[in-house]
Amino acid sequence: MRWKNSGFLQRLCCSVDAMTADRSKKRNPTLYSQWRTLDKQIRQWWDHDLHEASEAEVLADESQTLLFLPHPYSSASGSHSAFPEMYGWDTFFINLGLLAHDRFDLVRGHILNQVHLIEEYGFVPNGNRSYYLTRSQPPMLAEGVWRYVQATQDLELARLAIPALEREYHHFWDVPPRKTPTGLATHFDCGDPRRREALAAEAESGRDFTAIYGGDVRRCVPLHTNAALIKAARAISQLYEQLGECSSVDHWNHLARERAQRLRQLCWSEEESTFLQYDWVQKQPLPYRSTCVFWVLWAEAASTDQAEKVVHQLDQFLQVAGLSFTDQPYDSPHSEYDWLQWGYPSGWPPEQIIAMEALDLYGYHQEAEEVAKRYLQAQINLHAKTGELWEKLNVLTGGLDLPTERYAIPPFHGWSSASVAVLGRRVFALSN
Repeated sequence: MRWKNSGFLQRLCCSVDAMTADRSKKRNPTLYSQWRTLDKQIRQWWDHDLHEASEAEVLADESQTLLFLPHPYSSASGSHSAFPEMYGWDTFFINLGLLAHDRFDLVRGHILNQVHLIEEYGFVPNGNRSYYLTRSQPPMLAEGVWRYVQATQDLELARLAIPALEREYHHFWDVPPRKTPTGLATHFDCGDPRRREALAAEAESGRDFTAIYGGDVRRCVPLHTNAALIKAARAISQLYEQLGECSSVDHWNHLARERAQRLRQLCWSEEESTFLQYDWVQKQPLPYRSTCVFWVLWAEAASTDQAEKVVHQLDQFLQVAGLSFTDQPYDSPHSEYDWLQWGYPSGWPPEQIIAMEALDLYGYHQEAEEVAKRYLQAQINLHAKTGELWEKLNVLTGGLDLPTERYAIPPFHGWSSASVAVLGRRVFALSN
């Protein structure tokens, strides 16, 4: 189901015209000035945020857990020490920031690193450590390749990446144990010795940890994961179209349509007027609302009527400093933790980006701008106070006053830097 061209740069340029951009700057001159200053600083961070996992680095690694990567990479936390690895889905959002700053060289290296991981292990691991080889993260690589190719017309990379993208889709995500009897995907972990199975599987969802799966994601078909797989199938189709290999275009479009139809059939609740996580074992929806609903719109899997009903409930999530991951506090289903960081009132950078793009795709441009503006302002304010960007924030206060799950909120570049670049360009309607 296609509503308009879903290329990020094209959507960004077409969503508002130059006159709108000028009005945005005039309406928010202080915010615009603050953002431009921070955006320029972030441009300078990228090269300082690079890590390596070369042969020399692997041999020197005292833990002997580092996995080789052929190219330098911008880690999840950048120059900060919290998460120095190259993480699966973090990299997609980091690449959006790099594309905004025309750092095509680094995006290309990231893609080649993840293609290498698929060729070596059959999938993109959670991160480039041997202890992450039991699971992946949400499958964002294909969409990332498509956006890079749109920006650069690097058809050589497209041709190189497609076999790896097809391999991961067909032989990792679309087979048991991740493929469920519903035809939709779930999450699984093949034996992390550090965590019990349900927690390890939940870590593959990227939501480590959350209440929205009722304690066991393996019983669910997560909205965001299947949305990412819809985008992946469509991206592969678009890459084939760019290469002029039309015989494969219809096949991948069919896979995208088929998964979208199943998602609508199982996960749409007419009674609640929203998409909910679905327990395929009990054959019933789970009662937890989250910003995962916007991933369905991001994948263009919702009807126009469904999208309208979802957007009417935006206020359930939108707070003074952006979108909260869930609409309210939910009790933790995990005995190990009293509070879960993927819950209320945490606001995570990638969720703001996805929701913003989703709203724009269905024509809700004012709502998209409001989401972007609120989170951007909160990040700028926090940076002014602390000199840092942060992994997540409290969207009720715009501060760092959240309970602790496993670790205190770390200073963060990665997707936090990327969100400043991307959200700012949406608020001020800039293409670069």
